[in-house]
Amino acid sequence: MKLIKILPNFLTILNGFCGILAILAISLNFLTQFQILCLVLLGAILDFLDGYIANIFNVKSKIGAQLDSFSDLITFSIVPSFFIFHFLQNKTVELEFLPFLTLIIIPFSMFRLARFNTLPSRSYFNGLPTPANGIFLMGIPFISFEISSKLLILILILSCFLLVSNFKLESFKKTSENQSKNFFYIIIIVFLVSSALTLFIFDYSILNMISLSVVIYIFSSLIFNLYKLII
Repeated sequence: MKLIKILPNFLTILNGFCGILAILAISLNFLTQFQILCLVLLGAILDFLDGYIANIFNVKSKIGAQLDSFSDLITFSIVPSFFIFHFLQNKTVELEFLPFLTLIIIPFSMFRLARFNTLPSRSYFNGLPTPANGIFLMGIPFISFEISSKLLILILILSCFLLVSNFKLESFKKTSENQSKNFFYIIIIVFLVSSALTLFIFDYSILNMISLSVVIYIFSSLIFNLYKLII
């Protein structure tokens, strides 16, 4: 039982360690972009598991909540910021200061995480969760079509404002409202499967799904919110 109590925090720390390793890899250039992406995705899996195990065995703690925020800040904020910074530096950028704008991800994420820790637990998120934002940004360099540097910065700024917005996005936590959430799960599965099949049919890289999955999550939440208003 003691092992179960410390397991969620251990997984949270591993999530943060994945982020630290990714930062070193970006700075020292000893891993490929894909390998760095895998580190962040591994961090996301660990982030899901720590919360899932803590809920199942009812071993939540205040320390665990703080560790979770610190790890999320590293893996899903600092890493994407540095990752997109280097991605923009390797592109033809008209304005030399443009890559530095990627650093705004960090303060917006800090505010988002601090606000999350002060709000009561709900069946939805206020604004885009930090891990979702981080995964979305990490997937941008793997999109099959070219995105201009200026458009990329605009997308980045929009995603940062979604972080601190009051836009309701569904959570995957187990709640008493799970029955009504079945429609949300159906929407998101249909969109994910349709998108994956479309990429396969037109011979696009499946890595397009990294950023696309977050966009699908946002639109599925929007449709579900409209559905709840109607019923």
